Amino acid sequence: MVQNTTKRYRAVKSNIETLKISDNDLYQFGCEFEFYIDTAKYNLQDAIKEIRIKIANFTDADILVDLATLPTDADKNHCVQIKPDQSLDDNGIEISIPITTKDGVKHYINNILPLIEEYGYTNEDTGLHFHISTLKQDGINFNFYLYMLMCHDKNLLSSWLPRSGYSQNVMDILSKNTKVKSREIKNKKGTIWNLEKIGVNHIEIKAIGGMDYHKEIDKIVNEFDMYVECFNMVIKDKNSQYRQKLINDHKILISSVSQSVKEEFSKVVDEAGLIE
Repeated sequence: MVQNTTKRYRAVKSNIETLKISDNDLYQFGCEFEFYIDTAKYNLQDAIKEIRIKIANFTDADILVDLATLPTDADKNHCVQIKPDQSLDDNGIEISIPITTKDGVKHYINNILPLIEEYGYTNEDTGLHFHISTLKQDGINFNFYLYMLMCHDKNLLSSWLPRSGYSQNVMDILSKNTKVKSREIKNKKGTIWNLEKIGVNHIEIKAIGGMDYHKEIDKIVNEFDMYVECFNMVIKDKNSQYRQKLINDHKILISSVSQSVKEEFSKVVDEAGLIE
């Protein structure tokens, strides 16, 4: 029998209004923070205990702590999780927040990033990931291709220094490995796109990260707002003139490259379902 190494700490806070998804919400959000505990200053387990106690002061969700493996609790996506990160070294951890609202993500950003500053550090290995999805699927098939072009147009995908070993800019699909090839060569710290379509109604954003990313709270919050704005525009088919211009401009870019690159691009969009 496999031993359960996850420890659960029950929430003691009452309902925090900005954190709770309601029946009137169209979208739900998540966020994951990767960082290293500064083991030159702190014992790893002591630091995680202190971080857990401080998180309890600003969440009404249960907290799951596991230093050996990923939690498997059925409701883990509705809990704060403190867990190891497989892409980081031994003192690297990840904190993931419960499914929450847009304001809830900002609440956690403003409270967790100072904890990273207090107990740890970030480097080129580490990043911050956002999840955005509709609360209900209702026949939605999210237009990833258009979303990618919007994020690129707003300079979101290249706003941070490149981390080629960790998150490859999806807009480089005309000149870099396809998604399938990236996965084939993936090692412990493998390359993957900084924008991923996880499901028909779900996007994961991995563009933020690098040395001292945790010190850029205002920039992260502002970019999060733009990612949400783009998501809303795609889901609701808003601003059709702008959307069509992005597609037309990208078609012009594609037409200017060699035939071999065009063929490779066709493979990419077919493999990843970029264009329905």
